[in-house]
Amino acid sequence: MPQNTRYPKETFEIKGWAREEHYHFFRTFQQPFFNVHTEVDITSLYHFCKQNKLSVFLGYLHAATAAMQSTENMLLRIEGDKVVKYKGVDISTTVLKNDKTVSFAHLPHHPELQTFCAEAAGIIEEVKNSNKLFYGYNGPDLIHATTLPWFPFKGMEHAHLDDADDAIPKLAFGKLEIQDKQVILPMSVRVHHALADGYHIHLFMQHLDAYMQALA
Repeated sequence: MPQNTRYPKETFEIKGWAREEHYHFFRTFQQPFFNVHTEVDITSLYHFCKQNKLSVFLGYLHAATAAMQSTENMLLRIEGDKVVKYKGVDISTTVLKNDKTVSFAHLPHHPELQTFCAEAAGIIEEVKNSNKLFYGYNGPDLIHATTLPWFPFKGMEHAHLDDADDAIPKLAFGKLEIQDKQVILPMSVRVHHALADGYHIHLFMQHLDAYMQALA
C-alpha cells in the first residue's frame, strides 16, 4: 500500500476489540472478501439532482462516499500486521472514455454536493480524453466504485489480486429502475470480512438513506 495518503490515519487497537477473534479468523482466509447485492431507493436524491441540474451518477457517488465516511468499519485498512483507521475517504470510479475503454478516476470528496459535482464533472471530462488507466490519486484511503448502467443488474463479483491485505471496500452500481414513483439503484458492496460483517453494510446503508432523506 502507498505510504503517502490524502487523509490522516491512526492505529486501530485490535486487542480487546469486539471483533478481535473474528479478525484473526478471517485473516487466515485465502479469499476473505464477501459481496452483498442489494438495491437502494434513491428517489429523493434523484429528484434533488434533477431539480438542481446535477448529475444523478455523481449524486449517488457523493452519497456513497459520505455514508462510508460515517461508517467506522469502512474506514479501517490492513497494513502489514496492524489495522489503521483513516479519518476520511475519497472515491475512485471507473469512467468510460471516448474510445470506449475505462480509466480509474479519483474524485476528491467535498462535503457540499454541488461543489463535488462541479469538480468531479471537470475531472471526468479530462479523463474521457486521457490515455491513462489511472487518473489522479490511487491509495488505501479510497473506496473503489464502478457503474454498469446499460442493463438490469443483480450483482457483481470484482476482479482482484491475490492480496488478503487489500481491504478497500468496493461498490458496483447498475441501471436505474423506475418502479411506480420510486427510483431504485441496484448496488453491490464488497468488504473484507476481517474488518466488517453484514451488520456494518447495514449501517452503511442506513447512513446512505439518511443522507438522501436529508435532501428531501
